[in-house]
Amino acid sequence: MEQEYSLEKAKEYIRNKFTEQGDFLILPADVLDAMLTRVMELDEAFMEQSGVNDGAEYDDDAAFDALFGAMTQAFPEQKMYCMRFVDDYLEYSEQYLDSIGAIEWE
Repeated sequence: MEQEYSLEKAKEYIRNKFTEQGDFLILPADVLDAMLTRVMELDEAFMEQSGVNDGAEYDDDAAFDALFGAMTQAFPEQKMYCMRFVDDYLEYSEQYLDSIGAIEWE
C-alpha cells in the first residue's frame, strides 16, 4: 500500500539510518543536520531538472555525481566525508521510498 511522501518523515527516517550506522556521529549534530537538509534539497532539484518528477527514470549515477559535486562545494570542511555521505543518503532515501511503496521495481 503506497503512502504519501512526506519530506519530514523522509528526513527523520534517513537521519535515523545515519544514527544507526554511526559513521557520521563524529560530526557535530548541527553539521550533520545541515548536510542532510542540503543533500535533500539538491536531490529534489536534481529530480526536477532531470524530469524524474514528470515520470523520467531516476539515474543513480547522475544523481550521485550531481549531489557529490554540490555537497563538496557546500561543505568544504567535510569534503572527505561527502562521497560516503551522498552514497549512504541515496541508499537510505531509496529505502524510505521503498518502505512507503513509492518505488516501482522492474
